[in-house]
Amino acid sequence: MAFYRYQFCDLVTDRPIAELDLTGVRFDRRICQPGSFSGSVPVTGPETADKVARIAGRHDSDLAGGPGRTVVHVWRGDRIWGTYVIWSAEPKGDGRGRVTVEFGGASLESYLHHREIRSDLGFAGTDQSRIARTLIADMEAPRPIGLVNADTGTSGVLRNAVYAASDAVTYGEALEELSAQEDGPEWMIRTVLRDGRRVREFVVARRLGQDGADHVFTQPGNVLDWSYPSDANDAATAWRARGDAPETDPEEDAEPALSGVWSDPRLTEAGWPLLDRTVDVKGVSDTASLDAHARWWAARASGTVRFPQVTVRLDDATTLTPDRLGDRARLTLVNTWFPMVDGRPSFSRSRRVIGMEVTPATRGSGQDTATLVFEEPTDTIPEEVA
Repeated sequence: MAFYRYQFCDLVTDRPIAELDLTGVRFDRRICQPGSFSGSVPVTGPETADKVARIAGRHDSDLAGGPGRTVVHVWRGDRIWGTYVIWSAEPKGDGRGRVTVEFGGASLESYLHHREIRSDLGFAGTDQSRIARTLIADMEAPRPIGLVNADTGTSGVLRNAVYAASDAVTYGEALEELSAQEDGPEWMIRTVLRDGRRVREFVVARRLGQDGADHVFTQPGNVLDWSYPSDANDAATAWRARGDAPETDPEEDAEPALSGVWSDPRLTEAGWPLLDRTVDVKGVSDTASLDAHARWWAARASGTVRFPQVTVRLDDATTLTPDRLGDRARLTLVNTWFPMVDGRPSFSRSRRVIGMEVTPATRGSGQDTATLVFEEPTDTIPEEVA
């Protein structure tokens, strides 16, 4: 059974504060968005209470620690599987005098959503990876948290982008909107060890992960349970992106810029009804960029959206870790829903893993588990609807 430890440190300096034996821990990682963290600690005596208070704070006057300025490094063995900002802490007691403190947080990507772009930034014909790294460098300039760009590689995709200070867009929103375009970049933050010291790296690429990697999960075998939900509540078959108003005479009321209407031609051929969606894109007013946003949504979220999920058992030497998001995993299921056909599994697919929620082993459950979120593949080119 893998050994976990939870090291709490200052968000800005990474100075160690305390280590706690947490229970009920769950944490996840995602590509291009924050992952969540939760866990609790029983307060069994004054010594434990003092240690927890350095992290959670007891009173309003406790400014040296507390949610919003503390992170927890989740160690699995000798590797860090995630760094999470503690955004909430709730001490609570019951009628028998037992006290516990519950922690809630989100991965370092969440910090990007708490920092606004305070100075105008503009890019013309700039590689999208460079735009992403420039946003990170700009965010770090006034008060850094030790976030560094991992490389200087390019994606080959050029973009135009304008971020006005008056729009109060966060760096997280800007990066998510950059990714939500056709051929948009993927990014995440990793905490790695470099020469014995922790380094927070911002990684951006056209696609994260290694296509050559193929982690294997099977039922029967290391697959514990699975689901294949399909959801059409927010379904659309025709997509349009709406941006900012173009710069015109300030006395005129300018209308927001709009993309064309884009759709997946397979849905029309299959007889789907017309279902419209318009997505708002802040800081963009040129139609070419808005078309790229609309095409991205048409290719990935048209019709019924399916996000296959599977919960697997993780052994001590698992090859799939949260830092390997973007890798491919082969999932083979044999059951009453997906039976054998002509002596072969009817469900055996290799897909990219874009999310991973880990539940560490506890006294009542002697195995580490992870719920995997797979990317729904797209093999169509959206077309503009006249």
